[in-house]
Amino acid sequence: MGVVLGTDLDVEIQLRWAVRLAEARSLNLLILQHVDSKEATTIEPSLHDPTAEKASPVARQVMELIEASPRLRAPAIEDSATNGAPEAETDTLEVRLKEIRCDGMRVLRDQVLAQIRKNKLTLCTTARRDLVTTDVDVNLERQLFLRFAPCEVVLCYGLQPSTDLSRVMVGAADGRHAAAALRLGNDLAAAAGTAFTAVRVNPNIGPDAERVGARRLDGELRKALGETLPELARQVVVDDQINRGLRQAWEDNGGDGLVVLGASRHGILGSQPGRGASAKLAKGATGPVVVIVSAGAPIRNRFRAIVEGTIERHVPQIDRENRISLVDRVQSSSNWDFDFFTLMVLSTTIAASGLEQNSAAVVIGAMLVAPLMTPLLGMGLALVQGNPVLAGISLRAVLLGLGVSLLVGFLTGLLTPGFDEPTREMLGRGGPGVLDLFVAFASGLAAAYASSRPGLLAALPGVAIAAALVPPIATSGLALSIGDLHLAVGALLLFVINMVTIVLATMVSFWVVGLRKVGRASRWSLTAIGVLLLAVLALGVYLSVRPDDRPHTRHVPVDLMTSMQELLGDDFRLGSVAVAYDELGVQLNVRVLGKTLASEDVAHDIRTLTRKHFNAPVRVRLITEVQADVEGSSSVGHGPPG
Repeated sequence: MGVVLGTDLDVEIQLRWAVRLAEARSLNLLILQHVDSKEATTIEPSLHDPTAEKASPVARQVMELIEASPRLRAPAIEDSATNGAPEAETDTLEVRLKEIRCDGMRVLRDQVLAQIRKNKLTLCTTARRDLVTTDVDVNLERQLFLRFAPCEVVLCYGLQPSTDLSRVMVGAADGRHAAAALRLGNDLAAAAGTAFTAVRVNPNIGPDAERVGARRLDGELRKALGETLPELARQVVVDDQINRGLRQAWEDNGGDGLVVLGASRHGILGSQPGRGASAKLAKGATGPVVVIVSAGAPIRNRFRAIVEGTIERHVPQIDRENRISLVDRVQSSSNWDFDFFTLMVLSTTIAASGLEQNSAAVVIGAMLVAPLMTPLLGMGLALVQGNPVLAGISLRAVLLGLGVSLLVGFLTGLLTPGFDEPTREMLGRGGPGVLDLFVAFASGLAAAYASSRPGLLAALPGVAIAAALVPPIATSGLALSIGDLHLAVGALLLFVINMVTIVLATMVSFWVVGLRKVGRASRWSLTAIGVLLLAVLALGVYLSVRPDDRPHTRHVPVDLMTSMQELLGDDFRLGSVAVAYDELGVQLNVRVLGKTLASEDVAHDIRTLTRKHFNAPVRVRLITEVQADVEGSSSVGHGPPG
């Protein structure tokens, strides 16, 4: 077994407790001591000369402990005369000391894990003075023991120089951690020859609560200790609060001895340090010595440790100051307030004007003004950290921004004279494809990464241009103003694709740079992440099978344009032709210039011509711009003749 020496408890107390555990399980003992050092290395001091000048204080204490105990021995010294190490006594336990010299929690965690695997430890322990301290030891316990250690882990709180083992009380709940606690409690009691009491706190479910609890307790004892149970006492406490029931059982058993508990489903320390049942039980001057046992991390946690370790070694992790600054910046910029509202109105107005004018430069300007990227970053950050407050603030800003942008786009279309057909810039946003998913995902990754690096904040305007959040909403509003429902739905779908994919990408990026929630993820955040993944998958499948109706991917052939001009004759001049593809066939928007209105026969002839060319159903919308002899012109539209 191994023991990781903490920093807030006397070394002698920790060593004596570790020896007690080792003797109870008949395990050799490996002592791991952290020493601050810029150079990461692990050394093993000699434990054979307590008077050595270079021996560390911890090494001297270990050697004194070995000399005082007949069951402990130092590692054997290889004898060249015998070509190897002498035979060790089989009834003794070997004690070794290793100094892990490193700087940083991540390196320490990795080194301890490496020692656990290298030495094939089946049990590891550490101890602290109390349960609510928030120092480096707590972080080590969370990062290592609660999540990644492949062996049983024992965390001890409240140990004293002479910890009383006159009685061992074990809280027997359900699950593998409770079974590990029962086995350890039984081993400790057997080694010390003391009383062993198994306690179950059962909720008050009615008059049969105690009998149900007794049956469950007996079942857990048999699963943990086998059918032939050792001599022990059983106690069932009916109480809806676990900590209160355990405290009552402890007092009923004399208010002394050791309390052994299994890790909760939220982790060994509970959902938060100092708030779990074990913390509440241990608080106060008369609190018991609490031992919390974990059965070892599941395989998924060990795999996660490998992945996180690999990422942390190759990707620079965000430090504490930058993390605080990022969260503050994102949260303050994700609020729906007057500034956010103003920027949404202005950016949508600019975008709508650019879309109506077919001006890509103006549309790009609108992207730079739009504030929607920040609340999407906030949603990704909230999900990866399990922050429901930030998630609510960000989602509110996105939804209100969507509504305002749609309204502004709609009003702009209604108030613009002569705007009665979609432009090429609008049509280009009405038919999203699979590539839009990749663009949005890459944009989200870039936005989150640049936000986490103060030196890269200048790249955010470029990311905003790539993401293109406001132009699709403005397109949808403009399309609604001219009654083009198909285009409005397609543009809105593009916005949904961008929003969902960007949020998912920001989560990935923030997680990679170190913005991770320690411990068990919140249920609501896991649900939200699952919904996002399903949404992206569904969108990807839909975009893969739907027809590609993006006009910028289909060009009007030159020969078709020539044929149209020949069909129009000398009375009309062909202005522009916009083509779009949908589930109904081909939609042509044809603009012609002339001194009179084009007849319905002209529209019919164009439809017949294009139907032969495309070999598909064709709808033609013919718009005639009548040029008068006087200054100015008028525009009259002929809608598609069926």
